[in-house]
Amino acid sequence: MKKIDIKPFKTKINENLTISNLQLESIRKALQESHPMLIVNGMLDENARKELEQVIIKEHGRVVKGNEELVNYIAQETVGSGIIEEIIRDGEVTDIGYDGSKLIIESNDNKIIYEGNVEITDEYIIRLVQKFAHANGKDFTPKNPIFDGKHGNLRINAMHKVNTTAGTTMSLRRVFAKLALRKDNFSTFAPDYIYDLFEKIVLIKTNIVISGETGTGKTELQKLLASFIPFKQRIVLIEDVAETFLKEMFPDKDIYPWITTPDVSISDLVKASLRNNPRWILVSETRGQEAYEMIQAVLSGHHIITTLHAINARAIPKRLINMAKMGYMVSEEALEGDIRRYFDFGVHINRVEYNDKIIRYLSEIVEFGEFGDTTVFKQRFINGKFICETGKLSDELKERFEDESMECDFPENVKHERIATASGYVSKISIKKEVDPVK
Repeated sequence: MKKIDIKPFKTKINENLTISNLQLESIRKALQESHPMLIVNGMLDENARKELEQVIIKEHGRVVKGNEELVNYIAQETVGSGIIEEIIRDGEVTDIGYDGSKLIIESNDNKIIYEGNVEITDEYIIRLVQKFAHANGKDFTPKNPIFDGKHGNLRINAMHKVNTTAGTTMSLRRVFAKLALRKDNFSTFAPDYIYDLFEKIVLIKTNIVISGETGTGKTELQKLLASFIPFKQRIVLIEDVAETFLKEMFPDKDIYPWITTPDVSISDLVKASLRNNPRWILVSETRGQEAYEMIQAVLSGHHIITTLHAINARAIPKRLINMAKMGYMVSEEALEGDIRRYFDFGVHINRVEYNDKIIRYLSEIVEFGEFGDTTVFKQRFINGKFICETGKLSDELKERFEDESMECDFPENVKHERIATASGYVSKISIKKEVDPVK
């Protein structure tokens, strides 16, 4: 993945445009009240922008008087607070943050502080957040200081300045309907024979739990594993926020994409999924008592791919037990036996900081067993190299491959080195405290 050079964003304002700040603010407020969805859509959709411009001409013709440049300027300032709208429309930008004093822009390859010619103020950020709030039917005010919202592939969370010590803060994320981890770049994450192993253990319908810290790429691996599931096997996808876009990425698969609400929990959706004849239940992240319902789903013959936070793959069974106990009185010994007997693999992802880069990689694969766990694969990152070791697949797993008339050429009990490359799935966002300024 080549490094992206994010250039300074400049708002083009014609000095001959005759509109007062009072008039501009009045038009913006009127449009926000009458067309909130259109305004947010206009951030990324050119057709929505043009539709908004027609609304401005129709509803505020006395001010714009047919001046196309003025109409465009009002639309730009209304849609995305000017510079923010322009940044969002850049195809490489993934995150925009405001820490109360400065605007920080991130792509997969770069992280910069905005130092353009437009002043970013607290009021400037509040206006942007209020656009999303209006589109979500919510308020963002001192009385409603926390806003969490979404629109299309944009996710936003903001905290009003009344609850901070540095001014209003905002995190705006743009998620994409695409695989970041693919066959053509998998070798930056793990050896190619692991790609083949992943594909085959999905095809024989094993239950897989992916662990790792925040930002290691658990969801991206889950999306890759989901790509191996054939159409004939129904998938129920359960998320708090719709951000995996499996149905958009794989329109030919049989996918039921469900999301939680304040009144409907992950546990509720897991239980409901069993009445929809699924072969697979994919929970984006397991965090609480829903773990118990997921274990019961596995015991009833369904298959699971989920993610959770754990220090390593061997800690996954204990994490599932502790989460199940949040809502149920359970026998830990019996539950652990069920997990080790019917959950097949724990997969752990790690990341390291190396030469001002963040490198995400597969750390280990553990095959769970009733009488103990087996490390199938282990990978360590040392001074720019990956040290890889493989173990032995269980006889039970090999029999499952045979039952499906499937060969698995997994290299058992070998050790080798790989050179870590700075391409594909490797992120080059700087991890230094001093972020390089825009040049």
